[in-house]
Amino acid sequence: MPFLLAFGKHTVRNLLNSPYFDFEKILLREEEYKNDKELLGLLEKKQITYNLLKKERFERYSFNKKNQGIVAFISDYHYASLDYLLSRQPQRKFPLIVMLDSIQDPHNFGAILRTCAALKVDGIIISTENQVSVTNAVINVSAGGIAYVPICQVNLKEVINELKKRDYKVISTVCEPEATEYSKFNFDFPTCLVFGNEHEGIRKSLINKSDYSLYIPMSNNIGSLNVSVSSGIILAQVVSQWGKNNQ
Repeated sequence: MPFLLAFGKHTVRNLLNSPYFDFEKILLREEEYKNDKELLGLLEKKQITYNLLKKERFERYSFNKKNQGIVAFISDYHYASLDYLLSRQPQRKFPLIVMLDSIQDPHNFGAILRTCAALKVDGIIISTENQVSVTNAVINVSAGGIAYVPICQVNLKEVINELKKRDYKVISTVCEPEATEYSKFNFDFPTCLVFGNEHEGIRKSLINKSDYSLYIPMSNNIGSLNVSVSSGIILAQVVSQWGKNNQ
């Protein structure tokens, strides 16, 4: 099984403190990290193998010009169970979960993860089919945000039923103006926001199982937004509406 790779000081440090990652080894450019007692101490505490390499040798393994002198070889990523995700203590007024239906671009997935981490989303649910999994690009585009947001991989139709049993409202985001404008919606309950495929949107079968549908009004003949942008807009609205009491 090939290793996943993560680059950069901020990203790797975040991953090292995450329960979702196992590491094979960490490569460090000696000139920058030989006196970094905090990082080296953390690696020793977690019993993670690391190598301090001279610049010339390190460059053979860097793979990414923006590596900042640190490369993590990740041996495994642990997806969360649905029970784990739903049993976590909410970080805000109500639990907030994001469901992704068939997102296929790793850069979109990584950007959504970064936003979810920044806004304290409690978890992400993705499909077992037609969905990009955790890849090098996803990890690095998330800028370490993936370290803070558990990801559950399940059958989406089945999980909607379970969410409703636990008093979540499932809300699909669509392009049709017949839906409710997102800024006029009251998110006064445990919330699962569904965002769809970059080209096809959310499958009709999932929209039909949702409790509500929302849309973002647009001008100048712009018919839709990138899914990472639209998710950020609506998540920010939810967080703003709930206020900052639980931040």
